[in-house]
Amino acid sequence: MGFADVWWSEASDQPAEVSLHIAPDATPAQRADAVDDLLNVAPRLTVEVSRQDTALVDALGRCGLREAAGPWFVQLWRSLADLSDLAACGVASGYEIRSVRDDELAERVEVHRRSWAPARIKGMLGLPVTGEEPDSTYSVVKHRAVMTSPVYRSELDMVAVAADGSFAAFGLGWLDVVSGCVLFEPVGTDPSHGRRGLARALCSEIMRVARDLGATQAIVGARGDDGYPVPRHLYAGLGMREVAQFVSLTAAP
Repeated sequence: MGFADVWWSEASDQPAEVSLHIAPDATPAQRADAVDDLLNVAPRLTVEVSRQDTALVDALGRCGLREAAGPWFVQLWRSLADLSDLAACGVASGYEIRSVRDDELAERVEVHRRSWAPARIKGMLGLPVTGEEPDSTYSVVKHRAVMTSPVYRSELDMVAVAADGSFAAFGLGWLDVVSGCVLFEPVGTDPSHGRRGLARALCSEIMRVARDLGATQAIVGARGDDGYPVPRHLYAGLGMREVAQFVSLTAAP
């Protein structure tokens, strides 16, 4: 019927963080039972759920959970049956979109680190940047671990390469052959190459390659609130539409 991932520390007074997954055909009574079981394990928790799963939201609400303040997320989707509209999402002049090669792992990691440096993330979120932010912790070791995942496909680990051969942006697609679905996560652009449509071009190429590998649909999760709307607008420009909203409900005092 479902399962839950629960993260908490006995040394912390923070509520448990929970990811709850319920089968689509579960009845409202089964959803209520799952909530009761979950609260027996973690009476103080914050759980992310889909607003569209009204039976689950109602069951959590009856147990005293309320929507938490802060960001919320949307799931965006599109079919890959007809990608003719992506002809308008070509790569900017002077750049090439392609898969990462075996001998380019260090460069692939560095473009990730530049794109998602903590100071840059804070700036994009409108948070104060002190100049004392640490470097990104992403590393070759971590990317090698990513590559061991059974749903990793090297063809979908893609980069935008500038005319001088440097990596300007990257995007990773995860292909689930059972559902025929490709997920974008993560996508990033080196700030010195921003505003050239590279992320859009990368994602459109990932969709084309994924379709050739058997994918029939694409999904991505993005912020739904207006605190950071850029990714949501990017994916909407790729023909992806909102199919669900995910919010955090909390029983923490």
